[in-house]
Amino acid sequence: MENTTKNTFAVYFFLKKRGEKKKKNDGAIQPKTIWKKKNIQCRITINGDPVDFASFIFVDPQKWHSKDQNAIGNSVESQDVNTALIDFEKKIRDIYKESMTKRGNASPAYIRDRLNGKVTNKTGVTLIQYFDDYNLELKKLVKLKEMDDETRKRYVRTRDRLKAFLKKEYKRDDIYLDEVDVKLANGFYLYIRETTESGNNNAQKHIEKLRTIITDAWGNGYIPNDSLIRYNMHYDESDPTCLTWHELKRIMHKKFHSERLEKIRDMFVFACFTGMAYGDIRSLTEENFNLMNDNNEWIDKDRNKTKVKAEILFSDIPKLIILKYKDRRINNRLIPIISNQKCNDYLKEIATLCKVNKNLTCHVARHTFATTVTLTEGVPLETVSKMLGHKNISTTQIYAKVVHEKMTKDANEWNEKMQGIENEFNLQNQ
Repeated sequence: MENTTKNTFAVYFFLKKRGEKKKKNDGAIQPKTIWKKKNIQCRITINGDPVDFASFIFVDPQKWHSKDQNAIGNSVESQDVNTALIDFEKKIRDIYKESMTKRGNASPAYIRDRLNGKVTNKTGVTLIQYFDDYNLELKKLVKLKEMDDETRKRYVRTRDRLKAFLKKEYKRDDIYLDEVDVKLANGFYLYIRETTESGNNNAQKHIEKLRTIITDAWGNGYIPNDSLIRYNMHYDESDPTCLTWHELKRIMHKKFHSERLEKIRDMFVFACFTGMAYGDIRSLTEENFNLMNDNNEWIDKDRNKTKVKAEILFSDIPKLIILKYKDRRINNRLIPIISNQKCNDYLKEIATLCKVNKNLTCHVARHTFATTVTLTEGVPLETVSKMLGHKNISTTQIYAKVVHEKMTKDANEWNEKMQGIENEFNLQNQ
């Protein structure tokens, strides 16, 4: 069964001689009816580089013709063996041709692994198809508690918007991975801005996720290069939205006639006094509370997003909120909570009712904790960083920039300490 292209490619079938080391059959179960038969070995040679492996096609050694590389005789058994060998060789040659056409090269080991199912066909894979596979992997990470489910959902949203974009702009349900380029990314960015009324930063986050997918596909050998590596990501600097004490207290004092809004308000206030993100509150259990040597109770929890430990003093207001819902817990959640999207929708209603002219979201509570509740009140930046569960203090410094009230307070305290120091200065040199 020899067929070469300039003597660079050959397929050869043979039986092991007695005394040769027997290879494992990779878990394949050999039927009892053929226990005396031998596993036909296959050798693929490309440019003089050979790889031997088992075909898992079995033959009676007495009926094997080594020169012709097939089973002799007209029996049904021999015909079945020869048909299987023809099909097996055809698969090998198809993989070889495909690899040379699409990849420009082929190796015996790659062909063997493709046949054994150890590697997948890395040509002709589409963008949405790969995105779906990637999101399935994220689902496993969520199950293992290695990723916050809200982060996974953001990738799902990007995938859905990308599919809608392809349908609208390209009139296609999907495209191949190697068709993705900077032009497509720019078009997707404009589509997000126009159809969702998103700002630059939100649109860039969708592009960032698309770029993650393309980089992952390149790293796994599905495309020859990272086509979006030259895409220029640009985020606008913006001050985190946070509430003043007056605005926060208006929300705390407000009496709601809707239980739905009351629950969301309580969750929001809890976040304002703990700095916990939506996902962290959602997964909060009694196991996260520890009584430390200082006789204070602390919330001790790894952040779902970063896995960095956050240590937060369990102060009176969060205690009262948890106590309020003690008999209404669902799935051991200490605070009743709905989806992030619904929370943000209801917070907009709360902002209107409380006359807070700001775009209220779950994350505004975290910003408020970092600025108004802690930094403005003199809590050191390093301590705030630890309570927020930041990986490094530079992330926390973003909040310090917006706390003008704290800067004014510190400056006034410093100025008071400087009162009278001018009397120590011999200004007139007398």
